[in-house]
Order: sequence, then C-alpha cells, then structure tokens
Amino acid sequence: MKTAIVGSGAMGQLFGARLLLAGTEVAFIDTNRQTVEALNSRGVTLTTDRGVEHAPAKAALASELEGEFGLLIIFTKGFHTEAAVESVGHLIGAGSIGLTLQNGLGNAEVLQQAFGTERTLLGMTDFPADMEEPGVVSSTSQGKVRLGSMGSASQAARIARLLDDAGLHAAVEEDIRVPVWEKVAFNAALNTLSAVTGMTVGQIGGDPHARNIVAAVLDECVAVARQQGISVSRQRIENTLANAFAHHARHKTSMLLDREAGRPTEVDSIGGAIVRLGREHGIGTPVLDTLCELVRSVTVPAAGR
Repeated sequence: MKTAIVGSGAMGQLFGARLLLAGTEVAFIDTNRQTVEALNSRGVTLTTDRGVEHAPAKAALASELEGEFGLLIIFTKGFHTEAAVESVGHLIGAGSIGLTLQNGLGNAEVLQQAFGTERTLLGMTDFPADMEEPGVVSSTSQGKVRLGSMGSASQAARIARLLDDAGLHAAVEEDIRVPVWEKVAFNAALNTLSAVTGMTVGQIGGDPHARNIVAAVLDECVAVARQQGISVSRQRIENTLANAFAHHARHKTSMLLDREAGRPTEVDSIGGAIVRLGREHGIGTPVLDTLCELVRSVTVPAAGR
C-alpha cells in the first residue's frame, strides 16, 4: 500500500522506517526543508534493542508530490492537524484511508472531514521515539499499536495487518476510545506536570508531592472519561505510569522538550481537551485546569490560540 507519513518527526520516522523495512512504499512528508533533505540524503537509521537498521527514504514537501496514496498516517502536533490534512488534500483519492496516531483528542474528527467516516481510522501507540537529528532515531521493539475505525471495521483490520507485518505489534480494539483516552490521561498527568516543573519522568515518579498531583489528575481524567461512557481502567493507566517511572526515568516528555525549545505545546489537545469536556458535562477538573493554565503561561501559544 502506497503510504504517506504526514509529519516526519521522531514518531513519523520510526513508523516510516518500519514500514519501509517491511517492503511498503513510503513517502515522508514534512514542512521543514532541512528534514526533507536529510531524509533524502541519508534515509533513516533506527536503533533499538534489536540493533541498528537502516532504511533509504524518499521525502518531500506535500506540494511536491502528486498521485493518490492508499494510506496517509498523520503524525503532526495536534494544533497542526487541520493544516496538515489540507496540505495533502490533492493526494487523497476515493479509496484513500486516513489514520491518526497523534496524541490528544479531536484529531480524528479533522480527518473525518477529508476522508469520510468509513475511511477514517484512529488509534494510539506507546512506542517511544527519540530523534538525535533528522534520520537518526532510537526506539524499542516492545511497543504496540491499537486501532479502531470511525466507520468500517474491515479497514481497521486491514491497516492493523500492514502495521503488524512491519513489527509494530498492531491490533484492532473493539472500542478504540478506551486506549486512546487512557493514553490521553497518562499524557495529561505527565506532560503538563513536566512542562511546568521541568522534571523528567523519573523525577516525577520519585517525588511524593509530584505523585500526589499525578493521582489527582488521573482522578479527574477518569471521571470525565466515564461520564462520556468510556470504560477506562484506572489500574491500567497506573501500571503504564509505573512502567514509565521504572524504565524511562531520564526521559523528558514532549511537552517539556517543546517548552525548552520555545515551541508551542499540545496542551490544548491533551489536558485542555479533557478540561473542556469536563466543563461541558459539569465534571470539575481543578488540578488539571490549573496545570494547563500554568503550561500556557510559560510556553509559546499555538497559532490561533
């Protein structure tokens, strides 16, 4: 399946490299000319616990490509989703499938407008990806991908097989909202707190005061999710956090990295989205609301905010 990776940061390069190594035709799309040139000149070198692998790559600006793609996977920041989908509109055909594996809420609804309900997929992944420089990415072989559909279950199964064959451990979820919301809750707790405090994952895990804040945020996220009829598991989220504290102690969250680099953050599509839903349904989220406001006060605002 001819596949476009829309947003060629660390996660996009990880997934694109895995698909390339499995024999899929892949085009990397990015708005940064330096990233495009780096990928074209040296491909992607991927380092994991399985060793070092290299995949030659083809990359371009969206405007430089033509023809239809069977699958377009969106990996941009949430506040860029609308612009990213619009930029590849000329590559979307009658049978094209759109997939979002982005953090946060609301991305699938943007794709739905361009691809239609039956051809819009959403999901989550817990694969980590760290980019030393464009084309040099480190990760692990131990992550997973969970997919679901806005409409057709058969399309989700088809794409899950494609990703699974590439070593991305993909499967279809009966209710994809559950793993998506569990990851959003995980990120709402860690990302916002780290962006405000500058703490790494391990520092948060080792500080009882920070752990208390994490627990309060989880209480609020779970309450909002369950009010939406989404049966998230508090225990599963806590297990994921415990694994992060134990095995990714030195990791800086993406929101903290964005703050340090002077970039806009995804606070509005992660914690902010949960706060908005809570307000709509009369569920209080005072701790998360305060953290989100603090993040906004110390970071560059996203365009249009």
